[in-house]
Amino acid sequence: MKEKTYAVLGLGRYGMKIAETVRKTGADIIVADSDSELIAKNSNKYTYAVSLDMGNIEALSEIGLKNVDMAIIDLETSLEQSIMCVMAAKECGVEKIIATASHSTARDILLKMGANEVVIPEEEAALRMARTIISEDFMEYIDIGEGLCVIKIHPLKSWVGKNIRALRLRQNYNANVIAMEEDGVLNCQFSTETILKKEMTMVVAINKEAVMEFIA
Repeated sequence: MKEKTYAVLGLGRYGMKIAETVRKTGADIIVADSDSELIAKNSNKYTYAVSLDMGNIEALSEIGLKNVDMAIIDLETSLEQSIMCVMAAKECGVEKIIATASHSTARDILLKMGANEVVIPEEEAALRMARTIISEDFMEYIDIGEGLCVIKIHPLKSWVGKNIRALRLRQNYNANVIAMEEDGVLNCQFSTETILKKEMTMVVAINKEAVMEFIA
């Protein structure tokens, strides 16, 4: 199987963390940023590191994006540059494009321009922190894109002793239980009449915006 090649366009906190994490796997990575000092400091870590105008679509198209399988764009402080990077990656045939945005309007614009997924880092970080503070029953959070996530959660105290159907999760939260786990056994063929116990684990698909209300 051919190993994937990555491009990180913009070395903000999110982009830098992604680049450093992917680098440890030994994958080929192109990194680009307008900060020449930052690029010089990191040039020996990556396959190719270049400083350029991140809003120049022609320059972006000449750094080898045609050979990249996935592009991560971290220029959330500049929507215009983010758009140019998405367009350049799209024109070069990059299969998967992930971008960051500072707010939901920017996210919607980047999705319309061709990004496959757009992350709002502060929103994601706040959600992860809040879920650990608010609920000890909240076990895991997985972002699956398109505004959706999958969470693993122990039944809340008010749910214990009730069956799944009685919770009316779809009607109240537009959430769906997709699996149940008990005694280490994961079961996707469960009944909605299943009586919930405190030690059980529920695997739930839900809109990200509804998570905090769901676990509170």
